[in-house]
Amino acid sequence: MTENIVNALFARIQQEVDARGADILQQVSGHALRLEFADGQRIVINHDPLKNSIWLASRTGGVEFLAHANSWYAPMQIEFFSHLHACIDQTLASNVLNQRARSERLTKPTPAPANVIEEVAPSHWLRNVLIILLAATLGFWAAQRSPQTYLSPEANVDGQTQFIDVDTAPTKMQCAGNLPAHGTVSIFSDSGLRVDRANDVEVTLRNDHSHPLLFILATPNTVIPLLSVVLHARQDTRIHLPSRRYDMLFGVGQTWCNTQLGFSDGQLIKIEQSLVVQMDRPMQLSMQSSGASAADFQLFVKTVMPEATAPPPPTFSGDGSMTVQRQGNGHFYLPGTIANVPVTFMVDTGASVTSISSDIARQAGIHNCKEVQFQTANGATTGCIALAPKITLGNFVLENITVAVMPNLETNLLGANVLRNFQVNQSDGLMLIGRK
Repeated sequence: MTENIVNALFARIQQEVDARGADILQQVSGHALRLEFADGQRIVINHDPLKNSIWLASRTGGVEFLAHANSWYAPMQIEFFSHLHACIDQTLASNVLNQRARSERLTKPTPAPANVIEEVAPSHWLRNVLIILLAATLGFWAAQRSPQTYLSPEANVDGQTQFIDVDTAPTKMQCAGNLPAHGTVSIFSDSGLRVDRANDVEVTLRNDHSHPLLFILATPNTVIPLLSVVLHARQDTRIHLPSRRYDMLFGVGQTWCNTQLGFSDGQLIKIEQSLVVQMDRPMQLSMQSSGASAADFQLFVKTVMPEATAPPPPTFSGDGSMTVQRQGNGHFYLPGTIANVPVTFMVDTGASVTSISSDIARQAGIHNCKEVQFQTANGATTGCIALAPKITLGNFVLENITVAVMPNLETNLLGANVLRNFQVNQSDGLMLIGRK
Protein backbone atom coordinates (compact mmCIF):
# COMPACT_ATOMS: atom_id res chain seq x y z
CA MET A 1 0.00 0.00 0.00
CA THR A 2 2.78 2.44 0.96
CA GLU A 3 4.77 1.63 -2.17
CA ASN A 4 1.70 2.32 -4.31
CA ILE A 5 1.28 5.73 -2.66
CA VAL A 6 4.90 6.80 -3.10
CA ASN A 7 5.07 5.44 -6.67
CA ALA A 8 1.92 7.32 -7.65
CA LEU A 9 3.16 10.47 -5.91
CA PHE A 10 6.55 10.45 -7.62
CA ALA A 11 5.03 9.51 -10.99
CA ARG A 12 2.73 12.53 -10.85
CA ILE A 13 5.58 14.85 -9.85
CA GLN A 14 7.84 13.51 -12.61
CA GLN A 15 5.08 13.88 -15.19
CA GLU A 16 4.49 17.50 -14.19
CA VAL A 17 8.23 18.26 -14.19
CA ASP A 18 8.65 16.67 -17.63
CA ALA A 19 5.78 18.77 -18.97
CA ARG A 20 7.75 21.95 -18.24
CA GLY A 21 10.50 20.90 -20.67
CA ALA A 22 13.22 22.46 -18.51
CA ASP A 23 16.59 20.85 -17.79
CA ILE A 24 15.66 19.37 -14.40
CA LEU A 25 17.45 16.17 -13.39
CA GLN A 26 15.21 13.77 -11.46
CA GLN A 27 16.68 11.18 -9.09
CA VAL A 28 14.65 8.69 -7.04
CA SER A 29 16.19 6.93 -4.06
CA GLY A 30 13.76 4.89 -1.99
CA HIS A 31 11.19 7.28 -0.59
CA ALA A 32 13.05 10.40 -1.73
CA LEU A 33 12.83 12.26 -5.04
CA ARG A 34 15.42 14.92 -5.82
CA LEU A 35 14.93 17.57 -8.50
CA GLU A 36 18.28 19.08 -9.50
CA PHE A 37 18.36 22.26 -11.57
CA ALA A 38 21.03 23.41 -14.02
CA ASP A 39 22.62 25.90 -11.59
CA GLY A 40 22.92 23.30 -8.82
CA GLN A 41 19.79 24.21 -6.85
CA ARG A 42 17.76 21.27 -5.55
CA ILE A 43 14.26 20.50 -4.40
CA VAL A 44 13.95 17.33 -2.31
CA ILE A 45 10.65 15.51 -1.70
CA ASN A 46 10.73 12.84 0.99
CA HIS A 47 7.75 10.58 1.78
CA ASP A 48 7.45 9.22 5.32
CA PRO A 49 5.70 5.83 5.00
CA LEU A 50 4.94 5.61 8.73
CA LYS A 51 3.00 8.88 8.86
CA ASN A 52 2.12 9.12 5.16
CA SER A 53 3.51 12.65 5.33
CA ILE A 54 5.77 14.56 2.94
CA TRP A 55 8.79 16.75 3.61
CA LEU A 56 9.51 19.25 0.85
CA ALA A 57 12.86 21.02 1.10
CA SER A 58 14.16 23.82 -1.11
CA ARG A 59 16.66 26.60 -0.60
CA THR A 60 14.02 28.52 1.37
CA GLY A 61 13.77 25.73 3.96
CA GLY A 62 11.61 22.70 4.67
CA VAL A 63 7.87 22.20 5.12
CA GLU A 64 5.99 19.12 6.35
CA PHE A 65 2.70 18.20 4.66
CA LEU A 66 0.23 15.85 6.36
CA ALA A 67 -2.17 13.57 4.48
CA HIS A 68 -5.73 14.88 4.30
CA ALA A 69 -8.59 14.49 1.80
CA ASN A 70 -6.64 12.77 -1.01
CA SER A 71 -3.72 15.20 -0.82
CA TRP A 72 -1.22 16.62 1.68
CA TYR A 73 -1.49 19.91 3.54
CA ALA A 74 0.82 22.09 5.63
CA PRO A 75 -0.38 24.53 8.33
CA MET A 76 -2.54 27.39 6.99
CA GLN A 77 -4.07 24.91 4.49
CA ILE A 78 -1.16 25.04 2.04
CA GLU A 79 -1.64 22.20 -0.47
CA PHE A 80 1.46 20.20 -1.38
CA PHE A 81 1.30 20.32 -5.17
CA SER A 82 0.50 24.05 -5.17
CA HIS A 83 3.54 24.70 -2.99
CA LEU A 84 5.73 22.43 -5.13
CA HIS A 85 4.67 24.27 -8.30
CA ALA A 86 5.52 27.60 -6.65
CA CYS A 87 8.96 26.30 -5.59
CA ILE A 88 9.71 25.04 -9.10
CA ASP A 89 8.56 28.32 -10.68
CA GLN A 90 10.66 30.30 -8.22
CA THR A 91 13.76 28.19 -8.89
CA LEU A 92 13.35 28.40 -12.67
CA ALA A 93 12.97 32.18 -12.47
CA SER A 94 15.98 32.64 -10.17
CA ASN A 95 18.57 31.82 -12.84
CA VAL A 96 18.46 31.87 -16.64
CA LEU A 97 20.46 28.62 -16.65
CA ASN A 98 17.49 26.83 -15.12
CA GLN A 99 15.23 27.89 -17.97
CA ARG A 100 17.16 26.12 -20.72
CA ALA A 101 15.55 23.17 -22.44
CA ARG A 102 16.64 19.65 -21.56
CA SER A 103 18.16 19.18 -25.01
CA GLU A 104 20.57 22.08 -24.37
CA ARG A 105 22.32 20.30 -21.52
CA LEU A 106 25.83 19.19 -22.44
CA THR A 107 27.25 18.36 -19.05
CA LYS A 108 26.05 18.70 -15.50
CA PRO A 109 27.33 22.08 -14.20
CA THR A 110 29.81 21.96 -11.35
CA PRO A 111 29.59 24.92 -8.93
CA ALA A 112 32.71 27.09 -9.10
CA PRO A 113 34.64 27.83 -5.88
CA ALA A 114 33.20 30.88 -4.16
CA ASN A 115 36.36 32.98 -4.60
CA VAL A 116 37.40 31.90 -8.13
CA ILE A 117 36.24 33.48 -11.40
CA GLU A 118 36.09 31.03 -14.27
CA GLU A 119 36.02 31.79 -17.99
CA VAL A 120 32.57 31.26 -19.43
CA ALA A 121 31.23 31.03 -22.94
CA PRO A 122 30.13 34.30 -24.57
CA SER A 123 26.51 33.12 -24.52
CA HIS A 124 26.60 33.18 -20.71
CA TRP A 125 27.32 36.90 -20.41
CA LEU A 126 24.75 37.33 -17.64
CA ARG A 127 26.34 34.61 -15.56
CA ASN A 128 29.74 36.25 -16.13
CA VAL A 129 28.42 39.59 -14.86
CA LEU A 130 26.94 37.93 -11.77
CA ILE A 131 30.23 36.19 -10.98
CA ILE A 132 32.11 39.49 -11.31
CA LEU A 133 29.61 41.16 -8.97
CA LEU A 134 30.05 38.33 -6.45
CA ALA A 135 33.83 38.71 -6.65
CA ALA A 136 33.48 42.45 -6.05
CA THR A 137 31.29 41.77 -3.03
CA LEU A 138 33.84 39.35 -1.60
CA GLY A 139 36.56 41.92 -2.20
CA PHE A 140 34.48 44.44 -0.27
CA TRP A 141 34.21 41.98 2.65
CA ALA A 142 37.95 41.52 2.70
CA ALA A 143 38.85 45.19 2.43
CA GLN A 144 36.29 46.59 4.85
CA ARG A 145 35.60 44.03 7.57
CA SER A 146 38.16 42.56 9.92
CA PRO A 147 36.41 40.25 12.36
CA GLN A 148 36.80 39.80 16.09
CA THR A 149 36.66 36.07 16.79
CA TYR A 150 35.73 34.24 19.97
CA LEU A 151 34.13 31.06 21.18
CA SER A 152 30.58 31.17 22.41
CA PRO A 153 30.32 30.06 26.05
CA GLU A 154 28.64 26.78 25.09
CA ALA A 155 31.56 25.87 22.82
CA ASN A 156 34.21 26.50 25.47
CA VAL A 157 35.15 23.52 27.60
CA ASP A 158 35.63 25.50 30.79
CA GLY A 159 32.57 27.68 30.24
CA GLN A 160 34.54 30.94 29.96
CA THR A 161 34.30 33.14 26.87
CA GLN A 162 37.62 33.31 25.04
CA PHE A 163 38.34 36.48 23.03
CA ILE A 164 40.95 36.46 20.29
CA ASP A 165 41.66 39.92 18.89
CA VAL A 166 42.34 39.72 15.16
CA ASP A 167 41.67 43.37 14.29
CA THR A 168 45.35 43.73 13.37
CA ALA A 169 45.17 40.92 10.80
CA PRO A 170 45.97 41.87 7.18
CA THR A 171 42.93 42.80 5.11
CA LYS A 172 44.01 40.72 2.12
CA MET A 173 42.00 37.52 1.71
CA GLN A 174 44.03 34.71 3.26
CA CYS A 175 43.06 31.14 4.05
CA ALA A 176 43.72 29.94 7.58
CA GLY A 177 44.17 26.29 6.64
CA ASN A 178 42.58 24.61 9.66
CA LEU A 179 38.89 24.57 10.49
CA PRO A 180 38.38 26.64 13.68
CA ALA A 181 36.88 25.16 16.83
CA HIS A 182 33.17 24.42 16.81
CA GLY A 183 31.16 27.44 17.91
CA THR A 184 33.76 30.00 16.85
CA VAL A 185 31.93 33.29 16.30
CA SER A 186 33.39 36.05 14.11
CA ILE A 187 31.85 39.47 14.61
CA PHE A 188 32.71 41.97 11.90
CA SER A 189 34.12 45.05 13.57
CA ASP A 190 31.61 47.70 12.45
CA SER A 191 28.46 45.59 12.89
CA GLY A 192 28.17 46.37 16.61
CA LEU A 193 26.66 42.95 17.29
CA ARG A 194 27.21 40.96 20.47
CA VAL A 195 26.22 37.34 20.98
CA ASP A 196 26.90 37.08 24.71
CA ARG A 197 24.17 39.31 26.15
CA ALA A 198 21.94 37.06 28.24
CA ASN A 199 18.94 39.39 27.83
CA ASP A 200 18.99 39.05 24.05
CA VAL A 201 17.11 36.27 22.24
CA GLU A 202 18.66 32.81 22.50
CA VAL A 203 19.21 31.14 19.12
CA THR A 204 20.22 27.47 19.01
CA LEU A 205 22.17 26.34 15.95
CA ARG A 206 21.99 22.57 15.38
CA ASN A 207 24.16 21.22 12.59
CA ASP A 208 22.72 17.75 12.03
CA HIS A 209 24.41 17.73 8.62
CA SER A 210 27.29 15.31 7.91
CA HIS A 211 29.56 18.22 6.89
CA PRO A 212 30.78 21.34 8.71
CA LEU A 213 29.09 24.62 7.80
CA LEU A 214 29.82 28.32 8.17
CA PHE A 215 26.64 30.11 9.24
CA ILE A 216 26.58 33.80 8.26
CA LEU A 217 24.14 36.53 9.24
CA ALA A 218 23.99 39.50 6.88
CA THR A 219 22.38 42.90 6.66
CA PRO A 220 18.85 42.46 5.19
CA ASN A 221 18.67 42.44 1.38
CA THR A 222 22.47 42.32 1.06
CA VAL A 223 25.35 39.89 1.42
CA ILE A 224 27.22 42.23 3.77
CA PRO A 225 28.16 40.00 6.74
CA LEU A 226 27.42 40.91 10.34
CA LEU A 227 28.75 37.75 11.96
CA SER A 228 29.60 34.14 11.20
CA VAL A 229 29.55 30.95 13.28
CA VAL A 230 31.58 27.79 12.60
CA LEU A 231 29.43 24.68 12.99
CA HIS A 232 31.10 21.28 13.07
CA ALA A 233 29.17 18.28 11.80
CA ARG A 234 26.62 16.77 14.21
CA GLN A 235 27.07 19.47 16.85
CA ASP A 236 25.10 22.42 18.17
CA THR A 237 25.80 25.72 19.90
CA ARG A 238 23.89 28.74 21.20
CA ILE A 239 24.23 32.44 20.63
CA HIS A 240 22.17 35.45 21.72
CA LEU A 241 20.98 37.97 19.13
CA PRO A 242 19.26 41.36 19.33
CA SER A 243 15.69 41.50 18.04
CA ARG A 244 15.79 42.40 14.34
CA ARG A 245 15.70 40.89 10.85
CA TYR A 246 18.74 39.19 9.36
CA ASP A 247 19.54 37.55 6.03
CA MET A 248 21.19 34.12 6.18
CA LEU A 249 24.01 32.56 4.17
CA PHE A 250 25.86 29.28 4.50
CA GLY A 251 29.41 28.53 3.44
CA VAL A 252 29.83 24.93 2.30
CA GLY A 253 32.74 22.91 0.95
CA GLN A 254 35.62 20.62 1.91
CA THR A 255 38.74 22.81 2.22
CA TRP A 256 38.56 25.50 4.89
CA CYS A 257 39.55 29.08 4.03
CA ASN A 258 38.43 31.64 6.64
CA THR A 259 35.47 32.95 8.63
CA GLN A 260 34.51 35.38 5.86
CA LEU A 261 34.31 32.98 2.91
CA GLY A 262 34.06 29.62 4.59
CA PHE A 263 35.53 27.06 2.21
CA SER A 264 37.92 27.76 -0.66
CA ASP A 265 36.58 24.92 -2.82
CA GLY A 266 32.90 25.46 -2.08
CA GLN A 267 30.24 28.09 -2.41
CA LEU A 268 28.12 30.54 -0.46
CA ILE A 269 24.42 29.72 -0.28
CA LYS A 270 22.05 32.57 0.49
CA ILE A 271 18.69 31.64 2.01
CA GLU A 272 15.83 33.64 0.55
CA GLN A 273 13.78 33.61 3.74
CA SER A 274 14.99 36.13 6.32
CA LEU A 275 15.53 35.25 9.96
CA VAL A 276 13.23 37.40 12.11
CA VAL A 277 14.37 37.43 15.74
CA GLN A 278 11.75 38.63 18.22
CA MET A 279 12.12 39.41 21.89
CA ASP A 280 11.08 36.57 24.23
CA ARG A 281 10.88 34.15 21.28
CA PRO A 282 13.85 31.76 21.45
CA MET A 283 14.64 30.14 18.10
CA GLN A 284 16.17 26.91 16.87
CA LEU A 285 17.82 26.53 13.46
CA SER A 286 18.40 22.94 12.39
CA MET A 287 20.48 21.97 9.35
CA GLN A 288 19.72 18.39 8.27
CA SER A 289 21.38 16.27 5.57
CA SER A 290 19.42 15.69 2.37
CA GLY A 291 22.25 14.11 0.37
CA ALA A 292 25.92 13.16 0.38
CA SER A 293 27.54 16.45 -0.65
CA ALA A 294 28.24 19.45 1.57
CA ALA A 295 25.58 21.52 -0.24
CA ASP A 296 22.89 18.87 0.30
CA PHE A 297 21.16 20.04 3.47
CA GLN A 298 17.81 21.43 4.55
CA LEU A 299 17.26 24.36 6.91
CA PHE A 300 14.45 24.19 9.46
CA VAL A 301 13.63 27.23 11.59
CA LYS A 302 11.53 26.82 14.71
CA THR A 303 10.37 29.46 17.17
CA VAL A 304 10.36 28.05 20.70
CA MET A 305 7.49 29.56 22.62
CA PRO A 306 8.65 30.48 26.14
CA GLU A 307 6.91 28.89 29.05
CA ALA A 308 4.28 31.09 30.59
CA THR A 309 5.13 32.73 33.89
CA ALA A 310 4.27 30.27 36.61
CA PRO A 311 0.74 31.06 37.85
CA PRO A 312 0.24 31.63 41.57
CA PRO A 313 -0.29 28.38 43.45
CA PRO A 314 -3.86 27.40 44.28
CA THR A 315 -5.26 27.81 47.76
CA PHE A 316 -6.42 24.65 49.50
CA SER A 317 -9.35 24.00 51.81
CA GLY A 318 -9.50 21.44 54.59
CA ASP A 319 -11.33 18.92 52.41
CA GLY A 320 -8.56 19.07 49.79
CA SER A 321 -10.47 21.23 47.31
CA MET A 322 -8.50 24.00 45.65
CA THR A 323 -9.20 27.45 44.27
CA VAL A 324 -7.24 28.91 41.34
CA GLN A 325 -7.26 32.41 39.84
CA ARG A 326 -7.97 33.23 36.21
CA GLN A 327 -4.81 34.48 34.48
CA GLY A 328 -4.44 37.56 32.30
CA ASN A 329 -4.97 35.50 29.14
CA GLY A 330 -8.36 34.35 30.41
CA HIS A 331 -7.33 30.77 31.28
CA PHE A 332 -6.97 28.77 34.48
CA TYR A 333 -3.78 26.81 35.21
CA LEU A 334 -3.29 23.92 37.63
CA PRO A 335 -0.04 22.45 38.94
CA GLY A 336 0.29 18.70 38.78
CA THR A 337 2.47 15.75 37.87
CA ILE A 338 2.46 12.82 35.46
CA ALA A 339 4.41 9.85 36.81
CA ASN A 340 6.17 12.33 39.17
CA VAL A 341 7.16 14.66 36.30
CA PRO A 342 6.04 18.24 37.14
CA VAL A 343 3.44 19.60 34.70
CA THR A 344 1.42 22.81 34.51
CA PHE A 345 -1.99 22.15 32.94
CA MET A 346 -4.24 24.69 31.29
CA VAL A 347 -7.89 23.88 31.96
CA ASP A 348 -9.68 23.29 28.64
CA THR A 349 -13.31 22.32 29.17
CA GLY A 350 -13.75 21.99 25.41
CA ALA A 351 -11.11 19.25 25.08
CA SER A 352 -12.46 15.73 25.44
CA VAL A 353 -9.06 14.23 26.32
CA THR A 354 -6.16 15.55 28.39
CA SER A 355 -3.23 16.35 26.08
CA ILE A 356 0.48 16.45 26.88
CA SER A 357 3.60 17.16 24.84
CA SER A 358 5.81 14.39 23.53
CA ASP A 359 8.63 15.76 25.73
CA ILE A 360 6.54 15.31 28.89
CA ALA A 361 5.51 11.82 27.74
CA ARG A 362 9.13 10.86 27.21
CA GLN A 363 10.16 12.16 30.64
CA ALA A 364 7.25 10.30 32.23
CA GLY A 365 8.23 7.02 30.56
CA ILE A 366 5.06 6.79 28.48
CA HIS A 367 6.01 4.61 25.51
CA ASN A 368 3.05 2.39 24.58
CA CYS A 369 1.23 4.89 22.40
CA LYS A 370 -1.30 4.16 19.63
CA GLU A 371 -0.90 6.49 16.64
CA VAL A 372 -3.96 8.64 15.94
CA GLN A 373 -4.62 11.61 13.65
CA PHE A 374 -6.10 14.68 15.34
CA GLN A 375 -7.86 17.70 13.87
CA THR A 376 -6.50 20.92 15.37
CA ALA A 377 -6.97 24.62 14.66
CA ASN A 378 -3.98 24.40 12.29
CA GLY A 379 -5.27 21.34 10.47
CA ALA A 380 -4.64 17.62 10.81
CA THR A 381 -1.71 16.43 12.89
CA THR A 382 -0.49 13.01 13.96
CA GLY A 383 -0.17 12.11 17.64
CA CYS A 384 -0.94 9.09 19.76
CA ILE A 385 -3.14 7.89 22.63
CA ALA A 386 -1.66 6.34 25.77
CA LEU A 387 -2.35 5.62 29.43
CA ALA A 388 -0.70 7.76 32.08
CA PRO A 389 -0.16 5.51 35.12
CA LYS A 390 -0.64 8.34 37.64
CA ILE A 391 -1.68 11.98 37.44
CA THR A 392 -1.78 14.34 40.40
CA LEU A 393 -3.64 17.65 40.60
CA GLY A 394 -2.91 19.46 43.84
CA ASN A 395 -3.79 16.91 46.53
CA PHE A 396 -5.81 14.69 44.19
CA VAL A 397 -4.42 11.50 42.64
CA LEU A 398 -5.82 9.78 39.53
CA GLU A 399 -4.60 6.50 38.02
CA ASN A 400 -4.62 5.05 34.50
CA ILE A 401 -5.80 8.18 32.73
CA THR A 402 -6.02 8.36 28.93
CA VAL A 403 -3.87 11.12 27.47
CA ALA A 404 -3.22 12.36 23.96
CA VAL A 405 0.49 12.78 23.23
CA MET A 406 1.03 15.58 20.72
CA PRO A 407 4.34 16.52 19.07
CA ASN A 408 5.40 20.15 19.57
CA LEU A 409 2.47 20.86 21.90
CA GLU A 410 3.24 24.16 23.60
CA THR A 411 0.65 23.99 26.43
CA ASN A 412 -0.44 20.85 28.28
CA LEU A 413 -4.25 20.73 28.34
CA LEU A 414 -6.46 19.35 31.11
CA GLY A 415 -9.48 17.90 29.33
CA ALA A 416 -12.96 16.66 30.21
CA ASN A 417 -11.84 13.06 30.87
CA VAL A 418 -10.03 14.34 34.00
CA LEU A 419 -12.32 17.22 34.94
CA ARG A 420 -15.39 14.98 35.10
CA ASN A 421 -13.89 13.34 38.19
CA PHE A 422 -14.31 16.62 40.10
CA GLN A 423 -16.90 19.18 41.06
CA VAL A 424 -15.87 22.30 39.10
CA ASN A 425 -17.38 25.75 39.69
CA GLN A 426 -16.39 29.21 38.40
CA SER A 427 -17.18 32.59 39.92
CA ASP A 428 -15.63 36.08 39.68
CA GLY A 429 -12.38 34.98 38.09
CA LEU A 430 -11.97 32.01 40.42
CA MET A 431 -12.30 28.28 39.78
CA LEU A 432 -13.12 25.89 42.63
CA ILE A 433 -12.17 22.24 42.11
CA GLY A 434 -13.24 19.66 44.67
CA ARG A 435 -14.39 16.09 45.09
CA LYS A 436 -17.74 15.08 43.67
